Amino acid sequence: MKLGKNGKTNQNKMSYYRIQIDELQNGEKRYVPQKGDLHVYGGWVKRQEIRWKNIGDRYFDETQAMIVIEQDKKAEEFKRETEVKLTTYKMID
Repeated sequence: MKLGKNGKTNQNKMSYYRIQIDELQNGEKRYVPQKGDLHVYGGWVKRQEIRWKNIGDRYFDETQAMIVIEQDKKAEEFKRETEVKLTTYKMID
């Protein structure tokens, strides 16, 4: 787990989703599901960009690409729900 400059984790990390549509020379289309994470950088002047990466193969229809995106969203939500929120210690004599 990465800590920010203030020592806190980035709890509000949000992912973005899109579908890249490639049109082939023969007129067919391929649909590629992609996931993006917001990246903030810079010293005095902060800049931000979304960095995209493919999360599946190329599909022949948009429905298959949407299924991959929905599965990724559910997996991310499950991961977020199972993260440790707070750790306490009990001293034993």
